Amino acid sequence: MPPRSRATGFDRLAPDQRAALELVLRQGRSYGELSDLLGMPEETIRARARSGLAALAPDLPAPARSGEIADWLLGQQAEAHAARTRELLLADPAAHAWAATVSAPLRAVPGGDAVPPLPTGTKPAEPRVNGKSTRPARDTPPPSPPADVPEPRAPGGSSRLGGALIIGAAVVLVAAVLAFVYIRGDDDDPDPAAEAPVATATASAAPAAASNDILLRGPAGSKAVGVMRLVQVNDGTVRFALAAQDVAPNKTGETYSLWFRKEDGSAQLIGDVKDPVSESGELTSAGPGNDDVDEFPEWFATYDTVLVTRDDEGAKEPGVVILSGDLPSASG
Repeated sequence: MPPRSRATGFDRLAPDQRAALELVLRQGRSYGELSDLLGMPEETIRARARSGLAALAPDLPAPARSGEIADWLLGQQAEAHAARTRELLLADPAAHAWAATVSAPLRAVPGGDAVPPLPTGTKPAEPRVNGKSTRPARDTPPPSPPADVPEPRAPGGSSRLGGALIIGAAVVLVAAVLAFVYIRGDDDDPDPAAEAPVATATASAAPAAASNDILLRGPAGSKAVGVMRLVQVNDGTVRFALAAQDVAPNKTGETYSLWFRKEDGSAQLIGDVKDPVSESGELTSAGPGNDDVDEFPEWFATYDTVLVTRDDEGAKEPGVVILSGDLPSASG
């Protein structure tokens, strides 16, 4: 991982917390939009993001309205609610100090430049004449918003970008896949919809695939982790999207490749990863190629393991294994 993870403490976060925070920051999406994208309860997304933010200041007690402050820092409030949060930070030095501590590492994350600056100065004093307030009296003071209830968002709108950010279907899928393994991974009360298969890979000469999400892990000592997800596209063919993180960047002359392998050692090349892995450590791929699309479901159902390997260009067999996961036949 790049140095910013060590410097900001993001490496101390649980993977599900980090995934939630990075998706909010990188894509500028609201909790509700991520809920729709991932097929998970909005409260799960909110809880992961808030707990991740609190974990960035382990030595500071969280203020009473920390959830509200977290939502403000992550761009999850409408302007009226955001104004009340800024007033809170001006009036409460402890809350301001907590917000300053947790927002510093957020700003080092890609997309962190959208984290709002903390208000400075002091809360304006209420104007008074002869010791009495000049503000018009009210029969009932306006209620303060509950700390953990989000401001309602406009239908179809994004709290930060107003729906202006349009991301291609492939990019959205890869983002969902990358978050899926982390945010769902240790959900104590998973949403049944999140567990439902996206598609069933079948072939006339092969049994139906038993799962559509293949968890990928690196060898012992590696932090690399990812997921391969099958989807059925509009033309009825079965394709995959694969995403992983904490993968070492490519070196000159090296490429990452995707293989299916059987227990007897025979392997089938599914394709090379076209985009090189950068310092971000993120690897993404999709396929299969059109020439292999008819055979892909049978390969998926009959091979035992999926591998991501680091190979020399033009390799005829799998090289160094970076990630691996069990295909359905391995458990059958």
